[in-house]
Amino acid sequence: MIILNESIVSPILLKVLVEEQIPVLEQGQWGDAITNKKLNIKNDTEFFKSMGMEQRILTNSENGITLLGHFQPDSNEYIWSKLLKDKGEVRKLTKSLYPDFHFQDIDLSMIDDMDKDRIPFPVVIKPNIGYSSVGVHKVKNEQDWDIAVAQLKEDLLLSDGLYDSDVVGSQTILIEEWIQGEEYAIDGYYNQDGEPVILNVFKRLFKDDYDTSDRIYYTSKVAINEIYDDALTFMKNIQTVLPLSNYAVHFEIRKKGDRVIPIEINPLRFAGAGTTDLGYHAYGMNMYEHYFAGTKPDWNSILAEMDDATYSFFFAEVPLEINLEEVAHIDHDGLQHEFEQVLEYRQLPFQNDRSLAIIFYRSENLNNNRQLLHLDLLPYLTIKQLALT
Repeated sequence: MIILNESIVSPILLKVLVEEQIPVLEQGQWGDAITNKKLNIKNDTEFFKSMGMEQRILTNSENGITLLGHFQPDSNEYIWSKLLKDKGEVRKLTKSLYPDFHFQDIDLSMIDDMDKDRIPFPVVIKPNIGYSSVGVHKVKNEQDWDIAVAQLKEDLLLSDGLYDSDVVGSQTILIEEWIQGEEYAIDGYYNQDGEPVILNVFKRLFKDDYDTSDRIYYTSKVAINEIYDDALTFMKNIQTVLPLSNYAVHFEIRKKGDRVIPIEINPLRFAGAGTTDLGYHAYGMNMYEHYFAGTKPDWNSILAEMDDATYSFFFAEVPLEINLEEVAHIDHDGLQHEFEQVLEYRQLPFQNDRSLAIIFYRSENLNNNRQLLHLDLLPYLTIKQLALT
């Protein structure tokens, strides 16, 4: 079963939904490109009435959690999702697993009055309920604090109306220690017996210490081997404090030495905006088929058959300082030439949430990625001429 939001829909997901006739609940108004796909569309009553103990549910956008709460507020799926969306509650839930990890939450209205002398810098500040790095800022020291708080407030103001309050909430802010180490993103699920299954392993790249964007993630044999065992152990540890089953998760963790700390756990979805499809391009993983069928991949065979290349996605967005209404055209053809070997280029309706394209690509090493981290997208945007007054 899937709650399908029309904003960004993976063509690989659509193919599985049609072929397997997975029950679909549409969220929003759809165009012919979607409704002509012969999906197994259900209305609200049919869809939620058919939910059972063995039924796996997925969303392609966390806005679906709000709908789930409206129709199934007492279901495990909603209770678990509501908890996992609140980063402060997740920290409290996992405190026994990470007793030395520092965090605190505070009402947004009180953040300006905080005593900076009591903040254990360096820290990260972010909305307790958030999505796609919206409002996430790293703060190295007291001198950076006021600037970071102002930026967080501006981010929340700019994102207001783009997401449901269950997806991005601006009332409480989480302040937590700045987690050191390499960052990884994992797609997976818990089967009907609560056994964790890993479907995707990505590594995140940053242009500098302050970067929190989702611009580039990549995967490779090396990256998978670096974190797979730790990620599986993490999933098993979470099962000891929250008995998840038939449940999809996308989570991010950091590793430095032997220390592995979670950043966040995202409920009922895989990597957002269809970026989970990187696994399909890199090692032929159809995570949707595995999830709905309750099967798991043979990672030993996958790694044995993979080449030594780097497979990445580039998430291109209209810069925040640009008013979306002023963008007349995107030069997608020109942008494609920045990549070593494009595997798939997906144009996106940037008018919805600034997302203009997802580019899946292959490269021999990380050199191309390091250059792309600093790529200025403004030359690929045509801005409307403002009328002179």
